[in-house]
Amino acid sequence: MKLKIGKIPVEVMKRSIFPYLGTKRKEVLVHSQLGEDSSIIDFGEYVAVLSTDPITAADKLSGFLSVIISCNDLAACGAEPIGILTTILLPEGTEEQMLKNIMQEIDKASKMIGIEVLGGHTEVTQAVNKPVISTTAIGIARKGKYITSKGAKIRDDVIVTKALGLEGTAILATDYEDLLIKHFGKDFVLKAQSFINEISVIEEGLIASQNGANAMHDITEGGVLGAAYEISEASGLGIEIYEEKLPFRRETKEICKFFGLNPLKLISSGSMLITAEDGNRIVKALSEKGIQATIIGKIVKEGRYLITSSGKEEILPPEKDEIYRAEKGRAKN
Repeated sequence: MKLKIGKIPVEVMKRSIFPYLGTKRKEVLVHSQLGEDSSIIDFGEYVAVLSTDPITAADKLSGFLSVIISCNDLAACGAEPIGILTTILLPEGTEEQMLKNIMQEIDKASKMIGIEVLGGHTEVTQAVNKPVISTTAIGIARKGKYITSKGAKIRDDVIVTKALGLEGTAILATDYEDLLIKHFGKDFVLKAQSFINEISVIEEGLIASQNGANAMHDITEGGVLGAAYEISEASGLGIEIYEEKLPFRRETKEICKFFGLNPLKLISSGSMLITAEDGNRIVKALSEKGIQATIIGKIVKEGRYLITSSGKEEILPPEKDEIYRAEKGRAKN
């Protein structure tokens, strides 16, 4: 089977990844599984939370995003990020200034959320044709206080924070700046680009973990539908998402329409998917800190559905994120 660009399909992961995970250690409290982005290791009174992610979809924002996205996975466990290890692979012929730019972005993001760059590896290689950054984030939480993706319970409210598609919108507005300025104007594009400053979900992750969250999942590739599928898969329960409740900003809707993209499947770091018995409690706690939150669905016994004005649509496993289709949409414009 030839693999396509984007996330590895769920059935392939079950067949070719998860059977080959080495020896299970008793110190590991949360093992690698579908829907879980972090592993958790017992260190007595505390646990270490670890997650790793590559950046491949963005060009100009890659260094900044590499830090925030990995630390967001820790936030989904209710953990405080401590530091990162970063690997940077550069194509042959790369100018030193590009490496410096990437490191300046990494430094900016790390200082913004108060973490240290602990180490890593840099290399120029013929194996890549654009910079690839892989970041491992390390965080800490009290034992017994961490959250996982599999903790959802039947009748939980499903909540999202801020608005959906913030990361995808910022990437598109930056990488296709000139094209979008011609169509929408400079002020519109600058507003869309500014969404990059909102993609950390560390604060909402910590607040939700202290106010009754049962499960959390950072909304990344595959958008809100991908995250909904993964939290459902991890918990072994069903989920219903109400399309009319989904929060999108005008800039996201317009840019997705321009490129012919489905915003429900657009990479959405900056928004956390949370399940809780009392969703209103979390919405209120977040609102008190100036963070928008919206109840968008319910955890149910079985089935995965997007509830639309015309009926139910099955939520399928996440595939190639919509952002990878932007170049095709650009060609039509």
